[in-house]
Amino acid sequence: MTTPASDATAYDHDDVQRFLNSYGVALAAGDLDTIAETYAFPALVVTDEASVLISEPDTVRESFRGAAESYRERGLVGAVAQIRSLGTTSAGLVWADVRWSYRDEYAAEADTESFRYLLRRGRDTFTICVVVPVDPLA
Repeated sequence: MTTPASDATAYDHDDVQRFLNSYGVALAAGDLDTIAETYAFPALVVTDEASVLISEPDTVRESFRGAAESYRERGLVGAVAQIRSLGTTSAGLVWADVRWSYRDEYAAEADTESFRYLLRRGRDTFTICVVVPVDPLA
């Protein structure tokens, strides 16, 4: 059972925000190795069409290679995470509802996406266990 976001501590929020900030820097830079390091294996991506098991870092790298190229082609140089809600499921797991703002060279918002992440708390950071894209109208 997920604890309501109001029960997630400020400590959780700050830690998750730091994790997402680092992840956003890697996304914007197209740093495929760092992006792959943020995932727990196996990880799961769940969409309306399919559930995809991500079993190794190479799969993450390949998946994000095209996205990184697309960001650069569109002139996007930054990825800023806004935590919309946060909830704990246990001491080691956190659900994060995140809106990503993709920025151009002038720091103007050029695109957005939203995802829900199930994150596992590690020693110094988090790893992504589950990713679910969120319809902006949902």
